[in-house]
Amino acid sequence: MDGELPVVTWKLIADVQALAGWDRDLHAHDGYSIYQTLAWGEHRRASGWAPYRWAAFDGERIVAMAQGLLRRYPCGTGVMWMPGGPAGEVAAWNEDFQHAVFHGTGLRALYCRFNSFKNRHDDDERLLADRGWRRPRARLTTGLSLHYDLARPEADRLAACSRNWRHNLKRSEKYGLTVDRWAAPDASALRSIYTDMEDYKHLAQQHSKDYLRSLFEHLGDRVVVYRCRDASGAMLACRACAVMGDKAWDLLAATAVAGRKSYASYAAFWALTQHCHQQGIRHYDLAGVDPAGNRGVYDFKKGTGATPIEYLGEWEWAYPGLISLPANWLIGMRRNVM
Repeated sequence: MDGELPVVTWKLIADVQALAGWDRDLHAHDGYSIYQTLAWGEHRRASGWAPYRWAAFDGERIVAMAQGLLRRYPCGTGVMWMPGGPAGEVAAWNEDFQHAVFHGTGLRALYCRFNSFKNRHDDDERLLADRGWRRPRARLTTGLSLHYDLARPEADRLAACSRNWRHNLKRSEKYGLTVDRWAAPDASALRSIYTDMEDYKHLAQQHSKDYLRSLFEHLGDRVVVYRCRDASGAMLACRACAVMGDKAWDLLAATAVAGRKSYASYAAFWALTQHCHQQGIRHYDLAGVDPAGNRGVYDFKKGTGATPIEYLGEWEWAYPGLISLPANWLIGMRRNVM
């Protein structure tokens, strides 16, 4: 929970020189995430979202930061989405922040939603409600995730896995699989694994080839990718995370139909997290779970021995307020809109 702050001043950070220290300053604040970095904003620019960045100053000290992704629509309207943010003091996410966001876009009408990765506290929720933020009617996420503790040695992490998860990891060792870091991931090859998985599970497209190419281009070494191949070299599974500081966020996961038979996803996850542990990563966020709507993925992640966490999550604000109604209706109809 954050306490009350002195009056802070929110500023739009657009100067190239000022932005040079954005990620460094972001890393210093509670609740920072890869989705608030400069690289993520530029990655999403490639998909039609324009990144905007603000910082809250108490004198010379930055106490909160936020990156928003804006999509403009006709008649001076727009949608601002803030994934994984803001970061810093919740008490600073106030009416002045809302005004700074609105005036910074130059729009006549704006719908704004953020999805904070800070742990949920009742007092923080009361602060946000008092400052005019509201819970959305149609949420994009459950607000739930799992924290995988990478500070533990391998033996302890293995012991924390469910019996079935350990058994499946052991099974993967019988198939002569090769699991290694994919230093230069190919978007087309990865897209083919996703296509195989989507066809098998009757899923909508998870990530386009252009999205994957942009991700690798903009995030560079911050994306760690591990692939699993069979004895002939055919790709069976892939798993990737994004890293910043001593944290990592689960980012990509795909398993071909042939990989399901050889438990390739277990081998890929274990190799990736072993790498992260060796690199000094201590906190691995399994990137959200939906125990009711996606039980299979939840069971896989929970089986790793990860601990449930609840985020502060999604909150919205709009000017004029009535546009939140059609915005929520559209989001409910198209949950991949953001």
